[in-house]
Amino acid sequence: MDFSELKKTIEEMEIVDGHAHNLVALDSNFAFIHAFSLAHGDDALSSTQHSQSFKRNLRDVAELYGCDSTLEAVEQHRRVSGLESITSTCFKAARISTVIFDDGIDLDKIIDTEWHKTFTPHVASLVRIERLAEKILNQGLADGSSWTLDSFTTAFLSKLESVAGEIVGLKSIAAYYFGLDINTNVTKKEAEEALQQVLAVWKPVLVANKNLVDYIFLISLEFAQSHDLPMQIHTGFGDRGLNLRMSNPLYLHNVLEDKRFAKCRIVLLHTSYPFSKEASYLASLYSQVYLDFGLAIPKLSVHGMVSAVKDLLEQAPLNKVMFSTDAYAFPELFYLGAKNARKVVFTVLRDSCIDGDLTVSEAVEAAKDLFARNSINFYKITS
Repeated sequence: MDFSELKKTIEEMEIVDGHAHNLVALDSNFAFIHAFSLAHGDDALSSTQHSQSFKRNLRDVAELYGCDSTLEAVEQHRRVSGLESITSTCFKAARISTVIFDDGIDLDKIIDTEWHKTFTPHVASLVRIERLAEKILNQGLADGSSWTLDSFTTAFLSKLESVAGEIVGLKSIAAYYFGLDINTNVTKKEAEEALQQVLAVWKPVLVANKNLVDYIFLISLEFAQSHDLPMQIHTGFGDRGLNLRMSNPLYLHNVLEDKRFAKCRIVLLHTSYPFSKEASYLASLYSQVYLDFGLAIPKLSVHGMVSAVKDLLEQAPLNKVMFSTDAYAFPELFYLGAKNARKVVFTVLRDSCIDGDLTVSEAVEAAKDLFARNSINFYKITS
């Protein structure tokens, strides 16, 4: 079989990054080693350098920069070149036409979204709902009165309404709080009690009460549905603050079966790894479920990346799966995400042709869908 057209299509096309985060300044206290691992703590990060993905990704970055393949050499190149130079290099090599930014991540010396427009033709934004809720609660009411559930809900929905025309979706990290087993029947009384509890305990306020997190999730999903905006949801792996077991997307069963949300559009982020098969199953059954293959690429070994994407595509319709880098803090992650995704998707689609699941021409069209067309249609990207 001749795969030259498939390879050429994947290597040359401009791609859409459906989920990423803002960069940080070079003198941020968020060290460059974090580009290669989700671990925290010196001991865990030190061990990162012995992983297969670290060794491969470091070599790829060193080759791009033309420097020695050591962490010290790459860090020296970054310091000497400056952030603008390395960002330009990485974005040009990645050939990313559009990036959708979730700017709700809190890192030292993070750079505003506007700055990134220099390096990619089109930039769009998401609102991270739990961070928005915390920001509103910490700002307080203008008249100095105490928050009630009604006043919070009004302020929260008013803020979403004010930016609805400027964003392409919402984002939830409910998985990081109490997991994805959302109580779709949480009452206003339960949510009110939860709000008062977090106001009394947390300074600054964190929405660290399950009833409140679930309430925020549900009113946000209703808002998203009424405004034809998708909701991206963190699923699968993350840093150690996450209870991985509870980030299995199968826990979203109650949400997906609730008729109130039948017309919503939900994106399961991060390849749902290691629950990629489960995510594929959900996308095959529920019209409102879409998938994203970010973060697992480039954080896994080559075998792991290929296996995860194959699992994701086992049952899922090919028009419901979208590329992202989930890059954060460091421009190198945009490059590594795009570079590895091109290789992985070629391998996966080539194997599908060899297995008889796809023809080569169908694989070419699938590649265009996975890397750009699905996201352009889904997020209504017009530029």
